[in-house]
Amino acid sequence: YLIDQHAAHEKVKYERLVKAIADKQVLTQSIMPPVVLQTSAKEEQVVLEHMDAFLQMGFEIEEFGDHAFCLRAVPVDLYGCSYQEFFRELLDEMMDGPLTGAPEVVMNKLAGMACKAAVKGNNRLSPEEAKALIDLLLTLDNPYHCPHGRPTIISMSKYEIEKKFKRIV
Repeated sequence: YLIDQHAAHEKVKYERLVKAIADKQVLTQSIMPPVVLQTSAKEEQVVLEHMDAFLQMGFEIEEFGDHAFCLRAVPVDLYGCSYQEFFRELLDEMMDGPLTGAPEVVMNKLAGMACKAAVKGNNRLSPEEAKALIDLLLTLDNPYHCPHGRPTIISMSKYEIEKKFKRIV
């Protein structure tokens, strides 16, 4: 079996986030000191319109003057991500279309969050981390594809491997 560590981690994070949001139990971590974000008038409008959605995803935000917001908490496990950059990317995606509405739109935004927060393919995992990831992946109902549809696991028989190396004609 070959496992794509990014797709596997993305799938695990996505399923956890979907469940946490459904159960209204998204874990957050406080930022000390809080970060002040300057926004354009349009960005400010989007943040204000979707304040509840940001809160459900684990962001604690409050208004902080004209076109500014104070970011006090972010979702837990933004592995390798700058939370400011992550928030900005999410805000940029929200500028293109509404977050609320059709369930598939919300799921696409969650898949994007999981993807950005997942371990990358060039990150080296220790054997213990790899085993923990595989164990988590295998607890899911459908561990075989990431939220974007890419395979997380592929299998190749010994015969297929030998054929690729021209050991079998």
